[in-house]
Amino acid sequence: MSDTSIARRGRDLRHLRYAEHFLIWALRTSVACSPRCRLLQREFVHAFGPDPAEGLTAFHGWLLALAKGRRRLEIGRPGLIELTRDEALLLSLLTAAQMSEAAHFTALGRFIMGGEPDAGLYSAASALMSLMDRRGHGLPVSVSMGREPPTALPCVGNRPQLTAV
Repeated sequence: MSDTSIARRGRDLRHLRYAEHFLIWALRTSVACSPRCRLLQREFVHAFGPDPAEGLTAFHGWLLALAKGRRRLEIGRPGLIELTRDEALLLSLLTAAQMSEAAHFTALGRFIMGGEPDAGLYSAASALMSLMDRRGHGLPVSVSMGREPPTALPCVGNRPQLTAV
């Protein structure tokens, strides 16, 4: 296995669960096309049932709260198979909101937003994730969310390398 494939392991959209994939796809489609795109609305019907208005409203609220940030986010184009680092951070942010981990959310939010996130970001993310969870589409909770300490990986003696994406 090459160093490049090791560095990218876990950043492939095909390894995501439905909720993660749906949120990233919806984000990319909203940024590339429009939050009012018919294809986007059709997928919200699939995720939220015949009346997706509540889901669309919650998602748009989250997008508007994110748009207030000072940091430019790297969002992949629709169809890109790899998850960008910013997209992975956004999934972590939403997981923190889903778990009501306000301190973790705020720390991630500071980096993602390029400054102190306003209360609207947490409210919007919490509302979106509460709705997703009620519909059976909650994000998977990783061990890094404070439930158990992560196990340390043994050092294999390789020098760290930077990889351009």
